Amino acid sequence: AEQIAPYLDELGEGYQREYEDYMLPVLTKFNGHPEVSPAGEIVYHFPQLQTTAKEQHQQSVQAYLKEKLWRFSQASSGQVMLAIGLGALNLILALVLGELLQGGIAAELGGFVAFVQLIYPVLLVYGIGFLTIPLMRYFWVQWKNRRLEVRNQQRQERATVLNRADTNLKQKIAYAQQFAAQKIINQEDLVYTSETDLLDQQLERKDQIDAEWQRRLESNS
Repeated sequence: AEQIAPYLDELGEGYQREYEDYMLPVLTKFNGHPEVSPAGEIVYHFPQLQTTAKEQHQQSVQAYLKEKLWRFSQASSGQVMLAIGLGALNLILALVLGELLQGGIAAELGGFVAFVQLIYPVLLVYGIGFLTIPLMRYFWVQWKNRRLEVRNQQRQERATVLNRADTNLKQKIAYAQQFAAQKIINQEDLVYTSETDLLDQQLERKDQIDAEWQRRLESNS
C-alpha cells in the first residue's frame, strides 16, 4: 500500500487510513487481492497487470503522481492585457452611452439613436460580462490550483516516507517483490488461438484442456 499511496488522491483519516480502506477501489479496478506476509503485514497482488503476451522492458515512472497546474489561458501576457483593455473600453463606452441616452434624447432624435437605446441593455450586459466572466474563471483556476498543489504535496510526502523506509517497511516491500515478476504467456499457455480452426485446436489440446478442468475441480473441492 505504501508503494501505491504516492499515486492516490485521498487516503482518508483515522481508521480508514489505518486499515487501508483506500486500497479497495484500486483492488476492484485492477482485480487485485491482498496477501499476508509471515510477519502479518498485508501486501497487494495484481496478477492481471503482470501478465503479458511478450516480454516488455520496464519503464521508469515518477516517484509520485504530480498533477499539472491549470492554465488560465493559452494566450500570451500581452494578448491578455490587450483583452482586458478592450473589455474596460467597452464597459466605459457603454456607461458613457447610457449617460448620453438619458433625458429622452433618443425619442426626440429617433431613427438609429432610438435603436441604440433599445439595444443598450444588451451592450451594457456584454461589456460587464466581457470582464466579469474571465475574472470569475481566473479565481476558479486559482482555487483549483491551490487544491491541486495540496494533493501534490501530500503525494510527495508519501513518496518521501517510502524512500526513507524503516526496517519493517523494507521487509514488507521485500516480501511483495515475489509477486512483482512479469508473467509472459507463451504458446503452451494458450488454450485457443485465431490461427487455426477451433475444432482442430480442441483435438490438438484435448489433454491440456482436460488437465485444466481437473485442476479447477481439485481447487474447488
